[in-house]
Amino acid sequence: MQILHAVPYMLPELDWLTLDQQVRLLAVTSAVTGAVQLIADDPETVILHGLLARQCAVLTHAARTD
Repeated sequence: MQILHAVPYMLPELDWLTLDQQVRLLAVTSAVTGAVQLIADDPETVILHGLLARQCAVLTHAARTD
């Protein structure tokens, strides 16, 4: 979560986004940075245990338009 330390300071500036959009933005940011860190730390475990697929599921859910 060190990578996301600026998020609490940024979200109040994004008041033009709805709360749902702010949560989705946080989810996407977290999933993207988390996926990169997972792959960098232990790529074999990420692939064998489907961890990257779980991160992609978070991105898919956050990107829905409903």
